[in-house]
Amino acid sequence: MTPRGIILHATRSGRDWSEEEEFNGTCTFVANGAAGLGWNCTVGPGRLTVHSPADAWGWNAREHSPRYLALEFAQARPGDAISARQVRAAAWWIEHEALREWPLLPHRLVEHRELPAGVRDGKSDVGADQQIVERLRTRLGW
Repeated sequence: MTPRGIILHATRSGRDWSEEEEFNGTCTFVANGAAGLGWNCTVGPGRLTVHSPADAWGWNAREHSPRYLALEFAQARPGDAISARQVRAAAWWIEHEALREWPLLPHRLVEHRELPAGVRDGKSDVGADQQIVERLRTRLGW
């Protein structure tokens, strides 16, 4: 079944790390099992690491997980910017992986905080950077 869209998450280690350090730390976390969580890829500064292909689902947004693809942006703390390099990397994955697998993928980018489970859990995700969804939509022509 075609996914309903793509969920945007933030890594949020809470550490005083650079974007690169947060990205590397998250990739190490995934390599060590990610505490049972899963998403399609982690987006760092100008690069990404694919953890599962675009035709697979992980567990990252409770009951919404099997209905959406998921991207995890390296963002250590609320208020840390999502860089233009991250937006370009995410756009590349969407264009070359997600849309290749799902040509009819709805043009829906949603933050975890906007879904019922995220509201219940008090998620903020990339919302600290209010422009990320708009930048991705603009970049993708959505």
